[in-house]
Amino acid sequence: MKSEALMTKRTMLKGLGALAGAVLVAPLFPREARAVHSEKLKEMMAKDDHAGLADFYKKQADEARHKAADMKTMASEYLKKYPKGAYSKHCENMADKYLEEAKENDALAEIHSKMAKGGK
Repeated sequence: MKSEALMTKRTMLKGLGALAGAVLVAPLFPREARAVHSEKLKEMMAKDDHAGLADFYKKQADEARHKAADMKTMASEYLKKYPKGAYSKHCENMADKYLEEAKENDALAEIHSKMAKGGK
């Protein structure tokens, strides 16, 4: 009887652990947000809303720069705790990728901004 209750308790704890993990990890993969952005982008493209597209890409670039700054902060925190730098190097690589993403989004924003002003 005791072992049966212990097994039930373990099973419940495992289930709760899995649920908690799913809740914590789910925001890292915002499928719904991407789907909404995708629909908005399609709509703006269909309407030739270059001003809207420029604004969208500017916001995306700003977001990427913010994420890069967060990664750089995290890298410096890791260096304090783990001086050999394996963790901090990962964060620095992520920061570089976010900065590259920001650069690409800035370029798209510039193109759409020119289109909105009547340029080609």
